[in-house]
Amino acid sequence: MEQRQRGNPPGNTNAHVASNLKHARQSIGLDLRELAARIRRAGRTISHSAISKIENGERRVDVDDLTVLAYVLETTPAALLTPPEDAPGPTGVPEGQYLDEEIRAWLNGYSPLTVKDLIWYWRGQTEAARRHIQLDKELLEVYAKRGEGISTVEDYEARIAQYEERLLFIQARIIALDPTEADRIAQDQATRQAVARRRDEP
Repeated sequence: MEQRQRGNPPGNTNAHVASNLKHARQSIGLDLRELAARIRRAGRTISHSAISKIENGERRVDVDDLTVLAYVLETTPAALLTPPEDAPGPTGVPEGQYLDEEIRAWLNGYSPLTVKDLIWYWRGQTEAARRHIQLDKELLEVYAKRGEGISTVEDYEARIAQYEERLLFIQARIIALDPTEADRIAQDQATRQAVARRRDEP
């Protein structure tokens, strides 16, 4: 007779929480019994053996466990849910469809995983990168005039290059999400270049 399994088996997200929980606990030097004691003081009971089973993927984590674990470990629920490096995506999210940064933004409440919302997220990242570039260029000008600054010329130039590379990456991602965005991006670049030329005119 075929044996039926109750519910779904633990998925990727359960494995992510298990790995992140162990890392978070060890990073602040807590053993299993100390963590169990902290959880009791927070008003919930999870034995040290149950915590061990969670870390080994042998026990599920419910949402109440997740919030108390995040609290007593001085981290966030999102941090415990976020896939570790090189791990598969969260349970239910199509594998390979979203970037790691998009998954993190989703888990942290910055953006739903829809094309429209992700484009808005990346537009915000575009403006942030431009602000960083502008600030470092201004600081570089101050350095050139005074011969001193908070960072070296090489540091300023490296950061500018890093954010310029990020802008190219963001543009490519937006177009990958919605190819019709290519015209808008091209027009925006043309407008910015024209403004820059007028500003540089004597």
